[in-house]
Amino acid sequence: MSAQSAKLGLRAKLVRVYALQVLLISVAALVGVYITYLIVENVLTRQALVTETDYYWEQLQENPAHPLPNVRNLLGYKAVGDDYSTVPEALHDLPLGFGKADALPGDNLIFVSQRNNMRLYLVFADAQVADLVFYFGLAPLAAVLLTVYIVFFLTYRLSHAAISPMLNLAQAIEDFDFRSTDKLEVPVTPDDVDRETRLMVEALQEFSSRLAQFIERERTFTRNAGHELRTPIAVMKGSLDLLEADASRPDKDKRIFERMRRVVNDMETLLETLLTLAREEDVFADGRTTSVNQVIAEEIELLTEFADEKGNQIEFLEDVEALCSAKPRVLAIMLSNLVRNALTYTTDGVVTIQITPSCVIVKDTGIGMSEEDMDNAFTAFFRGDTASRTTRGQGLGLALVRRLAQQLGWRVELDSKLGSGTEFKVWFS
Repeated sequence: MSAQSAKLGLRAKLVRVYALQVLLISVAALVGVYITYLIVENVLTRQALVTETDYYWEQLQENPAHPLPNVRNLLGYKAVGDDYSTVPEALHDLPLGFGKADALPGDNLIFVSQRNNMRLYLVFADAQVADLVFYFGLAPLAAVLLTVYIVFFLTYRLSHAAISPMLNLAQAIEDFDFRSTDKLEVPVTPDDVDRETRLMVEALQEFSSRLAQFIERERTFTRNAGHELRTPIAVMKGSLDLLEADASRPDKDKRIFERMRRVVNDMETLLETLLTLAREEDVFADGRTTSVNQVIAEEIELLTEFADEKGNQIEFLEDVEALCSAKPRVLAIMLSNLVRNALTYTTDGVVTIQITPSCVIVKDTGIGMSEEDMDNAFTAFFRGDTASRTTRGQGLGLALVRRLAQQLGWRVELDSKLGSGTEFKVWFS
């Protein structure tokens, strides 16, 4: 799995869903209480003040001695004509309608009205509104939210318990090293898991068992086939050595022996390639590093005679000392196939091998590839039309390079132009 893969795991998604639900409910509840507060303050409170003012004027008309409002939340003041002696000075300059007086203690909403030569001031304590909203809004809301949080927590625990077998199964598969020879152990699920999870676990257990049997059969076949095929090739090579040792043989026989030798060598190379593809051996150098420069130098020495046969030159550019994590033999197989491939499809040309800190570049001046050839270049047994007409081969070298690169976590890039040459880049992980 990637890292956190850009993608979240099932447990993380579950936590995020519940956290998002709790957040949205909390925000919605708080917004609702705030809107309620605004409605109470700006609509209900103001409407109450207007109604209280109308009621006072009606009562005053019937009874000139009707007292001014004087309760905990509401106080009334009245000015008659120019007499403002009973009205606090902070209210004198307020216009008709709703207003505020900063000089008065507390947070108050004031409504000013006038009848004839009398002016009425009603002062309502806004702080009481906030208290009412708290006691009848926020306090019940807090209790409701606490209940919702507890329910969500219990639901999360139940959901987590339901998917725990699936999470354990995914973790076991993620931790398993498929390059090892160990058997994939699927965690045993309790009896109370759901039917779908049990079916999946049983299917994976069956698959793991069949996979282990298949791998064992393949290894047995590869081992036996390698032994049985190497023996006749060794016999043929030994027989050819004896035949070629007779100097009295005519030139016609010698040419036949040379052709037979090439066929036997091709068979040996094909066999080694097939066995390498079939065996999923460990390709890493067990914590050590391999010198790329040294491996390339050894392969060039082995391929020099082959290059001379086709009139090719090998240029080795090693400006840096590169190290990698592959086994020397694995790296040698990869680079040998690339260099041999370049020499095979080049005549009287140059094959350049360049080392950089992060990759090896193998470039030739040979026949090149078409777009179709490049699309299928790493397919086993594929050989392009031009390559089939000009050279012999099995079409397995590049497939082997790609397979080994994938096992190492490396990347192989191909760039070619028909008639101009080909360039391979092997990027180290």
